[in-house]
Amino acid sequence: MSFMKKMLGQRSAEEMAGQNQDNNLGLMHLRKLFTDFRHPTVKATQKNQEEKLYSMLPLFIKVFEKTQSQEMADRWSDVLQFCSHVSKLMVTEIRRRASNQSTEAASCAIVELLEMESTAESGNGWMLLTAINLLSQGGNTLIDCMTAASLPSTLVKCLYLFFDLPPVTDGDSQEPDSEFTRLEKRILLQKVFVQVLVRLCNHTSPAEELARKDDLSLLFSAITSWCPSHNTIWRQSAGEVLVTLSRHGLTSQVVSYIHGKNIISIFC
Repeated sequence: MSFMKKMLGQRSAEEMAGQNQDNNLGLMHLRKLFTDFRHPTVKATQKNQEEKLYSMLPLFIKVFEKTQSQEMADRWSDVLQFCSHVSKLMVTEIRRRASNQSTEAASCAIVELLEMESTAESGNGWMLLTAINLLSQGGNTLIDCMTAASLPSTLVKCLYLFFDLPPVTDGDSQEPDSEFTRLEKRILLQKVFVQVLVRLCNHTSPAEELARKDDLSLLFSAITSWCPSHNTIWRQSAGEVLVTLSRHGLTSQVVSYIHGKNIISIFC
């Protein structure tokens, strides 16, 4: 019996060593790709740069999905700059889809971007959201970087837009080669989207950005405004974000904003 345990333990150790080696090789490749991205040999268009950044996302997720958040910067010194580029890309993509659109059209376009496609490893927007979710586990430096890119306020605007989403049609249907039904993909998007916002609002800089840009009132409006029954999940999400913010983000600047806008008397 002890011999079998020893053999199984040895195999497990060998497998772990192989995984670590693969992870280290992946990190080396990621470093090279990001260096090439930051210092292109020829003049690159914005579209070229965005495509290069999208191509790095699956590798970033694979390398860091099991890494403790505080270890990201220790393992990769450029993670802060990577975070900045990824956050700006998310903000740019959302603004493109919200510009000159009705609220329903904008919300549908944003959801189409962010929902996974056939599998959990497919879809540029889903990979972008997944990478943001990983980065949002980082410390204040990464969160401040996301805030500088206006990510918290942009996501809160999205949350408010999602109140105008039409119901999911044929929610139980599954597209060819898809791992999830249409309704399951929508629920998964909601969970990850809100997880990102909650993680951001565990820090003070996102709360202050929401106050500075007058988007904090959108959260209060979201929990008090009417919405169709199929979108109550987004109202609950707004409430969860507000509760988190009340616990971790009530700085003097945020409190002054709440009093100055008469938030409590208007919405409560």
